[in-house]
Amino acid sequence: MEFELIPMKMRHLHRRLCNMVKLPGRREKGNMKKVIATFAVFLLFGACSDDPSSPGGTLPTVTNCRIQEDQCKGDTVVVTWDPVSVQVDGYRVWYAPTDPGNWEIIAQVEENTLQHIAEKTGYYCVEAMKGLDLSENLSNKADNRSEVHLLSDTLVIGAADGLSFNESHTAFGSSADDSFAQDLYIDKEGDTILFYRGNFDPSSHPGGTSSMLAPGGGCVAPAPESSDWKNSAAPQEGSIFFVQLEDGHYASFWVDTVSTNSVVINSTQYQAIERLRLFNTFLF
Repeated sequence: MEFELIPMKMRHLHRRLCNMVKLPGRREKGNMKKVIATFAVFLLFGACSDDPSSPGGTLPTVTNCRIQEDQCKGDTVVVTWDPVSVQVDGYRVWYAPTDPGNWEIIAQVEENTLQHIAEKTGYYCVEAMKGLDLSENLSNKADNRSEVHLLSDTLVIGAADGLSFNESHTAFGSSADDSFAQDLYIDKEGDTILFYRGNFDPSSHPGGTSSMLAPGGGCVAPAPESSDWKNSAAPQEGSIFFVQLEDGHYASFWVDTVSTNSVVINSTQYQAIERLRLFNTFLF
């Protein structure tokens, strides 16, 4: 069972609580009840910092927080962890797109798994809870971040015009060489320079893969059946493209500059989790 939490700025709640607690002199019973109730909410849903490393309670620390990669798909990330050895009410799951970053509680669940529909990649950690008590420490951090490759390489028509995406690196090569398995290449249609899918023209570009291209925006690549995927697309300076690779992985890249016969690629990302279409907030 999963509970949806109302987003809340912890520092704002902390400020409100402190303002209430610091009232001078004797207190009316109603005010004291209000303080206690607010303090309970504060303990349950927040901490004194956006950093999840704030001190916790007396419950055991959750271990083995991890991304269940074989269950991730599209924009859905499956996070799981080992249950603690004592009876608890459930678990709170923290998330941040970067680390260090702006951590927030995204869910409270009874079981030891969460399906998170995400807008970007990020980091996750977990703590157990029972009443107002929490784990002594937060769990290890798990992440689904894509691999970023910083580049400043140039695709040139008739030369190194092809691009191949891999987890460890991004390769440049000639699409006319049948030993180079390009995922995309550049060529011209009239006076217009275009990106083409790897196997768009196998007679002239023999080694290509059956990839697809989509002009980008945000950190989520289009669904496989989306009409956004194209056989070719025109690059523009500062534009982002997604690539649907033939092996079920996804990649993205950032175009720096476009010239008459060349395109400079600034950076690329490769999502190592198969079928997951999420990417990091920044390409470089």
